[in-house]
Amino acid sequence: MAIDLTNVDVPSFKIPSPKEWPAKIKKTLKEWRRVFKITKKPGKEEYLAVVKVTGLGILLIGAIGFAIFLVVELMK
Repeated sequence: MAIDLTNVDVPSFKIPSPKEWPAKIKKTLKEWRRVFKITKKPGKEEYLAVVKVTGLGILLIGAIGFAIFLVVELMK
């Protein structure tokens, strides 16, 4: 069975020439600088909230994985 790829849209990707690199690098650094200016270090309360939510997510995913493992083991 052959797959017909004649009507598949492939995104175009243009690799800039070396002459365009300095302008591209300058533009990218400017964008990064803008992002770093608007970001801030989280406070203690915000940090603890993120840690709690992340920890709960890890525990939940672990519990789901363990439950699946148990079901598979019990089915053997």
